[in-house]
Amino acid sequence: MKVCVFGASGYVGASIYEKIKQRQELEVIGTYLEEAVFSNLVRLDVNEAEEFSQFFKKERPDIVVWSVMSGPEEGKVSDQGLIHLITHLEPSTKLIYISSDFVFARGKGPYFEEDTPSLLPEDHPLSNYANAKVKAEKFIQNELTNYLILRCGPIYGKNVLGKKDTHTMQLDTYVQRGESVAFRDDLIRTFVHVEDIANVVDELLGTKRTGILHVGPEKEESFFDFMQKRARHYGLDPNLITRADPKVQQVNSPKNIALVTDRISQVVRTPMRS
Repeated sequence: MKVCVFGASGYVGASIYEKIKQRQELEVIGTYLEEAVFSNLVRLDVNEAEEFSQFFKKERPDIVVWSVMSGPEEGKVSDQGLIHLITHLEPSTKLIYISSDFVFARGKGPYFEEDTPSLLPEDHPLSNYANAKVKAEKFIQNELTNYLILRCGPIYGKNVLGKKDTHTMQLDTYVQRGESVAFRDDLIRTFVHVEDIANVVDELLGTKRTGILHVGPEKEESFFDFMQKRARHYGLDPNLITRADPKVQQVNSPKNIALVTDRISQVVRTPMRS
């Protein structure tokens, strides 16, 4: 069985790629765009139609893991790269798509897999990323039947290459200098470790499961509580983590977009860190 990981050089994709590469029965291919973090990755611009077509027709994978995450460019990746992929997929080819809790812009969670996603206002600074995920999920569901959408909350921890998430790097920068750093206690999320996602994808490769699954632990937390816990984990002073005033924050993020994760615990054996 051949598996292709698109975005294998990214923070999440690298851990997924390296995890499933350990399985001797699989032929695993990974793509990158800017930096080949592993020696055997294939450079590919998923937004270039002809380049993508040549690559896909040559490799013809049985399973595709889409872990391409481009932040402000997410809309372009969904409107071009993801469409290129879907137009090439055979009915027998399974798509595993890594999505986000930001599909629930109303912020009135926690949310179940069946709850209806919603869009952020176009003038919101995070709308490009969030709304692209909503549109991508809808497109996948309309065009395919052999798919798994894995929704994740904020992803944290060191990945397989030792790279940390942006919030932990922010924590390191301030706290190691003895300076305080503020996080909001009114933003509720389901935080998931990057290696747990990789383990979940690895387990799901061998199943016929389709549809949508929420990935993460049962516990939901505020950014403030979670980052205090992370500070203690790294042996830093948690008292330097302070509560941010939401009234002075430039970005008005959805309040509660925590995910109900009961279903994933019934599907995979992977224990979720909390």
